[in-house]
Amino acid sequence: MFQLLSLSTEVTFWIFTLIGIALTIVLWKKVSNNRWPHIVGRLGIILVIQSLALASVGVTVNRYGEFYESWGDLFGAKQQLAKIAINAQNLSQISFSDIAKAKKTKGGSLIFREVIKGAKSGISDYVYVVASPKIAAQLEQPTRLIGTKYQVIELFPGSPGVPQTWIGTLGGVTTMENLENAGKIGPTIAVIPAINVVAGEDTECMNFVGGAKVETWITDDMQTFMQRFMGIDSRPWSAFGYSTGGWCAAEVAIKHQNQYSAGVSLAGYFQPILARGLSKRERTYLSDRYDLAKLLRTGQRNTKIMIISSVQDKFTHASALNFIAQAASLIPIKYVSIPHGGHNIDVWKPFVANGFLWINAQNLLAGPSTPLTP
Repeated sequence: MFQLLSLSTEVTFWIFTLIGIALTIVLWKKVSNNRWPHIVGRLGIILVIQSLALASVGVTVNRYGEFYESWGDLFGAKQQLAKIAINAQNLSQISFSDIAKAKKTKGGSLIFREVIKGAKSGISDYVYVVASPKIAAQLEQPTRLIGTKYQVIELFPGSPGVPQTWIGTLGGVTTMENLENAGKIGPTIAVIPAINVVAGEDTECMNFVGGAKVETWITDDMQTFMQRFMGIDSRPWSAFGYSTGGWCAAEVAIKHQNQYSAGVSLAGYFQPILARGLSKRERTYLSDRYDLAKLLRTGQRNTKIMIISSVQDKFTHASALNFIAQAASLIPIKYVSIPHGGHNIDVWKPFVANGFLWINAQNLLAGPSTPLTP
């Protein structure tokens, strides 16, 4: 009851706000003179009403953007996840019980939610797995096998943000279903890990010396999890993220070319936004370690990147153009310019299909593909 993202929670907050306003109108005359108790009473009423209104707006905005999944995420309490997480190495392959508990979408996909502990990172958090309609139909057979014709895409949310944004507000799963059902992309397995795994911190999907190993969580740990849970093989994945997730997608596609063959950055950027509390030494180390253009100049170049950015989104657009200038001669880069709109989901949502279509075109095992419209 009263889950942060539920409609009933939003409605309840607004009901209390309206009741508070109504009571204020009715009782205002009783505290209208200039005695100190009445003055304090008026100030208290005003503060309560403003607090209720701000809380209601906050719940509404969070439900629309799906920035925080739970009250624990909002207030920085993630410790309880470690108590219920299953070590990824100890997972058994998907069972009839898992399939029965999964959410079945109108388009025919199955959505699984697991809380796992990363085998290498030690991080405990949520991971969502989406089996597209054709994969879901195969899993529902007695053999529960996914077959051999599929592509694996790892989807990254923003920061703040939660995996469900891909499932809900951004419409990623619905878009994927529609494209598959129309024969425009092949069967797809999507894995959507939480990336905001440290309470109150934006870790930018990086590994910190003596700290959180978020890069390891989203790469090595997700691969172990998917092999154990879904029974996938070692074929290359693709990465797709928006905003901070766009940075994460570019990061893993360039730094982990043994695991990823392509990455899509939707309104992303191409250098980490480092927290102010880091020391100069830490900032220098991380800036060098996550210099994507430098990594391409000195390392592997077997990846491909798609960049989708709005010209009115000043920060990410400038970052994208700077990266293209440095890396376009090193790896294939597909650039799609959004002519209008800033940094928000309404701007990005129509271009999610572009990302899935482009990824499908890069994955020869994924089946039929539809060329992108320039």
